[in-house]
Amino acid sequence: MTRRPLPAPAPVRLWMVKLDAMPSAAGIASLSDTERARAQRFAFEHLKRRYFASHVALRDTLAECTGMAASDQRFSEGPFGKPTLATASCAFNMSHSDDVALIAVAPTGEIGVDVEVLRPVNDAIALAECNFTPAEHQQVLSAPPEQRDLVFLRIWTRKEACLKAVGSGFSIAADCFEAGAEVAPRRVVMPTPDGMATMHVESLPEVDGCVLALAWLLD
Repeated sequence: MTRRPLPAPAPVRLWMVKLDAMPSAAGIASLSDTERARAQRFAFEHLKRRYFASHVALRDTLAECTGMAASDQRFSEGPFGKPTLATASCAFNMSHSDDVALIAVAPTGEIGVDVEVLRPVNDAIALAECNFTPAEHQQVLSAPPEQRDLVFLRIWTRKEACLKAVGSGFSIAADCFEAGAEVAPRRVVMPTPDGMATMHVESLPEVDGCVLALAWLLD
């Protein structure tokens, strides 16, 4: 397990984590009983390793940012399962894809990140038609074949980052707001259970063959 910082717009800080090795026994011991029990329920060793590695990395990152020991951190969850740090004032979010995780931390606010390993996307056009806005579907449809997977995943990560920032997951339909395939930052207006929310979303430079996106809720 290795963790390295990535460039990020202030005041957000970002880290990419390789989940290719089991963390130390001390790292695993810093997790809660619930986390350790959840990891043990995975039937496959690589899924168990990824869970342990990502959660140990998250606690190590939060310890670095807050000064609170990893084992002292306590978490609560929102109505759709988004975790928050109950024992310190700090905003964070984590996403993972295969053996990679992306962690974002900010002093305050609501943030969301998403990472997807760049890969062939079967039925990208059909998936876009079902899950994207008409304009986003057209962006996928008109992309050169060799760029179609990247365009699809860029839209997908931007949408997912927005959904994670508001803590809703896919309880909000992905086709009811537009995040676009552009790399540049964009202001997104999306419906939430508490009314309309305005988000800032941007794609980050690709790292190690991964597509990355970051979003945060605007006042």
